[in-house]
Amino acid sequence: MTLSPATRARLDAVKDGLKAANLVDFALVQNELEVAEPRPKAVPCLWKWQDLKPWLGKTYAGMSLAEVHRRTLALANPGFGGRPVATTTLFMSISMYFPGDEAGVHRHTANASRFLLEGSGGFTNVAGEKLVMGRGDLVITPNGQWHDHGNDGATPIVWVNVLDVALVDHLNAVMTEWDYREGPPGARVDRRTQSVLAPADHSAHMFAAGGVVPRFGPETRGHGHHSPMFIYRWAKTRETLNLLRGEAGSPYDGIVVEYTDPLSGQSVVPTMSFRAQLLRPGEETRLHRHPTNTVYCAIEGSGTTEIDGRAFAWDENDLFVVPGWTWHRHLNKSDRRDACLYSVSDLPLHQKLGIYREQERKADGTIFEVVPWPRWREQE
Repeated sequence: MTLSPATRARLDAVKDGLKAANLVDFALVQNELEVAEPRPKAVPCLWKWQDLKPWLGKTYAGMSLAEVHRRTLALANPGFGGRPVATTTLFMSISMYFPGDEAGVHRHTANASRFLLEGSGGFTNVAGEKLVMGRGDLVITPNGQWHDHGNDGATPIVWVNVLDVALVDHLNAVMTEWDYREGPPGARVDRRTQSVLAPADHSAHMFAAGGVVPRFGPETRGHGHHSPMFIYRWAKTRETLNLLRGEAGSPYDGIVVEYTDPLSGQSVVPTMSFRAQLLRPGEETRLHRHPTNTVYCAIEGSGTTEIDGRAFAWDENDLFVVPGWTWHRHLNKSDRRDACLYSVSDLPLHQKLGIYREQERKADGTIFEVVPWPRWREQE
């Protein structure tokens, strides 16, 4: 929109008065707020594991958890000027725990997750269930659930954290509590870590049978809306991907599955979608875009993701970001090896708000509406 000289002069004459009254004429900011398409703040970015991992040792060698609380390096997307966030809504980091470590119990308003990359014996205790992790296992800590971490193994462990804290911070709703207590009423005592109350592999025994859910006991665990199953094993996920490899799959993501709440079939937490995908040898997905922000970790094999015309080549344990509304596709250039990606996105938010849209760009440059917005366009 272009303002005429007369209108511009009139607005200039009152701008100081408007500023003093904490007002802004909408005509001056309309172009910022009424746009035809999203303007991503995050930029495509790749963190190579061979570059990342040495910094954990350099930074935290000999440093106790009592002093630093967490041995964690946050991934800072260059689009945010040094702010420790991966996308507009998602925080992503890597953590190292040494043998014998015990990180104090706490809870917060952000939903969080862990995804183990290296080592064995690492665990998170969520609401009294001690979840010992293997490579590729996903643990969720829904908001409001008490949790603590540790390492019972003989070597350091490293995992990836993904939280929606960037979103929660934007909503001015970040809260964290550390004053955990246990015991009967009137005799509760402060504890640094939780007691283990659930039997080993409780999540798997109770909730992990596909299509079969319990109709007794703790169908709801804690407060809020989230999956009662706190750990998802990579071995089971990988088996499922392999069983599906003969299917056509998604033209945009290959063979892709979502980790879900076994009772409702919904995403494990209301704000984030957790997925795993298999790219078969030689597979190339189609170019598409959507407004959801997605962070990825390469769990198996190697490949390339093209984002807005740039090729990002990834190998095992590499981390990368696909910002919302950027054209992207995945390629497994190997003719022999599978490639697997783990991803977290803010898709459930877009779906709940009714703002999700998805497009494909054909080879001739034409754009096809995969998921139109507004949805009523489907009836045109």
